[in-house]
Amino acid sequence: MSIRLLSTLMAVSDISSTSPAVRLHSINSSIAKAKNLPVLHLIRHAEGYHNLGNDYRNPKNLDAELTEKGIEQCKELSKKIQKEEIHVDTIISSPMRRALQTAHQSFEHVLKCEVKRETVSFLACEHWRETVNYICDVRLEKSQLETSFPLVDFNRIKHECDPIWKYYEEKFGSFEEYQKIRESNDDEHLRQRARKAWQTIAERPADENSIAVVAHSAIFMHMFTRPELGVVCYEDTDVKQLMQDGFLNCELRSVAFDIILEG
Repeated sequence: MSIRLLSTLMAVSDISSTSPAVRLHSINSSIAKAKNLPVLHLIRHAEGYHNLGNDYRNPKNLDAELTEKGIEQCKELSKKIQKEEIHVDTIISSPMRRALQTAHQSFEHVLKCEVKRETVSFLACEHWRETVNYICDVRLEKSQLETSFPLVDFNRIKHECDPIWKYYEEKFGSFEEYQKIRESNDDEHLRQRARKAWQTIAERPADENSIAVVAHSAIFMHMFTRPELGVVCYEDTDVKQLMQDGFLNCELRSVAFDIILEG
C-alpha cells in the first residue's frame, strides 16, 4: 500500500462513501504550494474517427482509432509538453485505443528513451475510460491491446472482453437493438467508477508528484461538471473555472490534487 493511500485511509476512515474522493486546487494556489501537492495533468484523447460527424454508432468505429489530424494534434501536444518542461512520473491511460494512441504519441519523447522508460510507468486503467454508450465505446479484447501497445502495463485490466459493455448489453440489448445512451443515464454506476478512478491515483507511490491521465470528454464531464455526483470538490475559484467547460480533443489541463477518500 502506498504512503499516500495509507495516510488517506487513516485521515478519512469515518467519512461516508458519499463524500468527495478528491480536492482539486489551482496549481498556483497558496495551499497547493504550501502543501507541495502533487499535480495531475488531464488530457482528452486526440481526434478519433468517431468524432467525425459524431459517428458514434458506426460499427467500423468500434474502439475508434485516431485520425491523421488526431496524430498531428498529439505531435503538437508533445511539443508543448517538452517546451513547458512538464515532467511526469506516471502515465495512466484509458484502455481505449484512441486514448492509448494519444498517450503514446504525446509522450513519445519520454517512452522512446530507454533510461526514462525505467522510471516512468505507463499503465491502462478501466475506470478512466469513456462512458459506455455507443459502439465506439466498446474496447477491444485485452490480448489485442497488449499486442498493439507493448509498452503499456495492462495488469490492472481484469477482463479479456469489455465487462462494462457486456453489463449494459445484457440490460438493454445489442447496439443494433438499442442505440440510445447507456452508462450516461446510470448515475450510481458513474459515481462508483469515477471514485475508483481516483482510487487508482491514490494507490500510486507517494513520491510520484506528477501524473498524466489520458481519458475522454464524457467521463471528464460527469466527474468535473456534475456536483450532484459528489466526486470532486473545488478548493479555489480558479480551478473550478478551469474545469467547468468541456475538454477539446488533445487538450491538457493541470490541477493540484489532494485525495481525501478511498475509492
